[in-house]
Amino acid sequence: MRKFYIPVIILMILTSCEDYLNVNSPSTFDKDYIFTSESEIATAVNGMYVPMVSGKGWVGSLAQKMLFNTDVEFTTVTTSSNLKESAFEPSAGDISSYGSIWTGMYDGVNRTNDVIEGIEQSPLFEAADKTKPSRLMHYYGEAKVLRAMYYLELVRNWGDVPYRRKPAGNKDELFIGATDRDIILTDMINDLIEIEPVMWYAEESDRGVEAASREFCQGLIARMALYRGGWTLRPDYSNPAAIGSMQRNDDWQKYYEIAEKYAGKVINEGKHSLNRSFRQVWVDECSWIVPVNDDNIFDVPAKVGGSGELGYSWGTYIVSQKNSEGQNASNAPHGYSSGGSKLALTYMLSFDNKDLRRDLTCEMFRYENSGMTNIVQKPIAALTVYCGKWNRLFMATPLGSTSNKGTGINYTYMRYADVLLMYAEAANENHNGPTPQAKEALKKVRNRAFAAEDQPEMVDTYVDKLTSKEDFFDAIVKERAWEFGGEKHRRYDLARWNLYGKTLYNLYFDWITLGKVARTKQYENTTTAFEEPTYDERFESYPAVAYYKMVDAVNPAAVCVSQTIDWYKEGGKNSYDEAFESYPSKAPTGYTLINMCNQYCTQVKNTSNPRQWVPAPAVLFSFYGYINESNAATVNPETDPVRYLVPIPPDALSSHQGLLKNYYGY
Repeated sequence: MRKFYIPVIILMILTSCEDYLNVNSPSTFDKDYIFTSESEIATAVNGMYVPMVSGKGWVGSLAQKMLFNTDVEFTTVTTSSNLKESAFEPSAGDISSYGSIWTGMYDGVNRTNDVIEGIEQSPLFEAADKTKPSRLMHYYGEAKVLRAMYYLELVRNWGDVPYRRKPAGNKDELFIGATDRDIILTDMINDLIEIEPVMWYAEESDRGVEAASREFCQGLIARMALYRGGWTLRPDYSNPAAIGSMQRNDDWQKYYEIAEKYAGKVINEGKHSLNRSFRQVWVDECSWIVPVNDDNIFDVPAKVGGSGELGYSWGTYIVSQKNSEGQNASNAPHGYSSGGSKLALTYMLSFDNKDLRRDLTCEMFRYENSGMTNIVQKPIAALTVYCGKWNRLFMATPLGSTSNKGTGINYTYMRYADVLLMYAEAANENHNGPTPQAKEALKKVRNRAFAAEDQPEMVDTYVDKLTSKEDFFDAIVKERAWEFGGEKHRRYDLARWNLYGKTLYNLYFDWITLGKVARTKQYENTTTAFEEPTYDERFESYPAVAYYKMVDAVNPAAVCVSQTIDWYKEGGKNSYDEAFESYPSKAPTGYTLINMCNQYCTQVKNTSNPRQWVPAPAVLFSFYGYINESNAATVNPETDPVRYLVPIPPDALSSHQGLLKNYYGY
């Protein structure tokens, strides 16, 4: 089906004021107003979606923020004077953005509270059969699902937060302290378990997967249960300056059982599949095509010309320059983008070369103008790559050469692949090892990732070898990285697995070693040897450098692309994704050298024989708030937690009159 758009009139009617503590009660309707028709309820229900599609929501600020560095999403920081959230030291600008997101999420909470109570007070609800699906009960379920979604975003970014289940009767009722996150998550899970049986499936709704559905309710139960059953950063209440500690409740197994049950319901009820190719999922997403029976389970709906950042700040990079009218523009009729959010180079290299997800997810190039009408690929030499899932060049109807934000590309909040992997993870944990059903779920995800001729080895043999609980869990950790690169799952996954500290610690030291290994390879056939030759079989396959040349485009993503990159190959190996046995002293004829893993350490100026090295600034500073040169010798990833939660915004602190406070060293 094609996307639906929330009518502009509703966006105008259901705007909210931003008073009181940034936990605002929107003036959508008087709290004593009684719904007398389903059409009135439908209007109010549409209004609940406004915060998530606004500039503060998942297609706005949330598409750009909460991007702490991981082994997947990665933004370089190269100096201690320019620290920001990616390096676990939020800047003033970051904290200001957190304020708008906080406000937007509570706007959503208050809208859903209003709708829930409004429906409960309606004579329509009193007369309704509350045991079977109906339009009215589905609307009631939508409100509860969206409230849970807003609260989950608050909890997984701030921890313990103010919690209200009813509309505020007066200003004083808004001045409340924080509630334990476990109470919030437990309540939300119980709400959704109760309402799920009376909701419609997406195929039964005229809004498809761009609105809450029964299967999304089931999937959200599973997601929230895994968070509730996972690890979380708890504050030291006696010492707010302390980072806190990672803890897990004794009742965690109960929630993994809930996750297995409700992810299993999505699978067993058979409403979704992975029939489209991985590439086609994203081509369709960028062309505003959202099927109801494939990978998409819930898309946050964006509006063309609205606040959408996907395909602008997050996605394929298309460089702009001034056109003849002095406007920023691209030669592509699709417009331009900033490519501001990136992925780690080693993440790209972690994929198997046959994995069809890699080259769409990870792009080692950007597009630049060429002449007056064309654009060309240009390689990048950096420790990051761009994420190609949101690619303007896929647009079925280009938006114009000067277009940038407001792409109308949805945020894929939940996919069927996510449900399959949540089920596999929970089943493995609950049964002390992978069940046949857990293995089948993992195989379904990997089947789509490999061509038919590669599936026997890369799917069946690969999964069948995973016999222990530990091996299967490690495979899930890797698969979620490969499947969801750029979709902002990794930070939250690493936290609930209690693997965040270990991951950053290993990246810091492994990248330094990788840099030395790459420099050793690069210079071993030259007359100026590398100062500290280093060999590590873990990194033997990682390319030190690569070689490329520009060639005329063949079947490009868009006809305006005139040249693309041709990577040099030798002995069946592609220079940009696999190391050669040895590297020549200069680039092959007709090709240009581009740096790869040698960038993890840099040469000290004015040293040539032997060459001296230092770790690259991007290694030293990109995890600065957790590990850096000053503390690397003393950080213990088993006991030192990562501060992955963000500070409560100043406006919320002041307006809550001392009832809220920041912990975790903020």
